[in-house]
Amino acid sequence: MTDQEKDKTHWKKLTNTNYLGSYALQPGKDLVVTITEVKKEMVKDATGSESECLIVHLQNQKPLICNKTNAKSIAKAVGSPFIEDWKGKQIALYIASVRAFGETVDGLRVRPTTVKTKALSDEEFKKLLEAIKSGKYTVEKAMDSFKFTEVQMNILIQMPN
Repeated sequence: MTDQEKDKTHWKKLTNTNYLGSYALQPGKDLVVTITEVKKEMVKDATGSESECLIVHLQNQKPLICNKTNAKSIAKAVGSPFIEDWKGKQIALYIASVRAFGETVDGLRVRPTTVKTKALSDEEFKKLLEAIKSGKYTVEKAMDSFKFTEVQMNILIQMPN
């Protein structure tokens, strides 16, 4: 995604949809969310037909209609198949190309949140800097993946992206 595309608005954001969709995420970026409640609810589709669906309510986000694939992924990510255990747990949502309704579309998928490791040693940090300079790693990805000392963070924020 180019810098110019980051500032653009997906047309689906302008529709009054009640549920979270792939349009709400930046391509290539995870959205880390906290589950506040999980329950079955009646949902209307585009034709006005109603069906009972599993709905995952999220802190500061629209609710997510949860299909079987995502329910299995949430269960694995939080370590429990019981929806009562999901409350308060964090998951990461991302965009994936999926087959639905006879075509390939963008859909939301679930994975565990990235667990940040301990602060990097000086040697590990040097290797990370080399990887960033060579283009094999980005500053943004490093900040999402690791914890840093104050000195290391000051070095990172001064690096060009």
